[in-house]
Amino acid sequence: MPKKPLLSRDELDYIQQILGHSLSSNILPVQSFRVDGGSLANGILAGLGRNAQLHLEAQFGDQCLRFPLQLVEDDFHALHLELGAPGIYQQGEVQRPWRLTLAQPMPLLHANGQASDLRIHEISPAGVLVESSETSAPADFDLWLPLPEQEPIALHGSRVRRTANQLTAFRLDMLPSKQSERLRHFIFQQHRLQHPQLQQQRA
Repeated sequence: MPKKPLLSRDELDYIQQILGHSLSSNILPVQSFRVDGGSLANGILAGLGRNAQLHLEAQFGDQCLRFPLQLVEDDFHALHLELGAPGIYQQGEVQRPWRLTLAQPMPLLHANGQASDLRIHEISPAGVLVESSETSAPADFDLWLPLPEQEPIALHGSRVRRTANQLTAFRLDMLPSKQSERLRHFIFQQHRLQHPQLQQQRA
């Protein structure tokens, strides 16, 4: 797959129309906060950061946003807390990844940039719900998710089941960490747009 996506301006406009807005070419910047709890507290946090997975969890209605945290020490030995793109989960009898529902189905692309016969209706970091123009969806796929003004993300899906509304659910196999982060950023961007109350600041 070439580094530059093989999408025309019209195709990019179509994708932006599907998403209902225009996206910047940059993914969300890393949010970083300086930690200054004194040498003792900072030492404890640094030890935790080296030996444990840290995260910040926020409840929002029936949804849970889990932000991965990373402690980074700068050249002056000051600690900074970096927040990554969150995993978003739907609460219920069973907690499951929140799925982004697209206003219009988005076609997955072949390596040459041409649209495949699979169109995404819903997507989460763990799976996709797709419509197929063929009689039956394939057992698995290796295709690309186009992102407006960004490089596409390579996805490998394995068929799980056919749903009642004739769509097919696919499990997404593990992505490389950088690509997984990009996918979470994309979904989080859409989640923020669908839930503007999350961005309201206290006066």
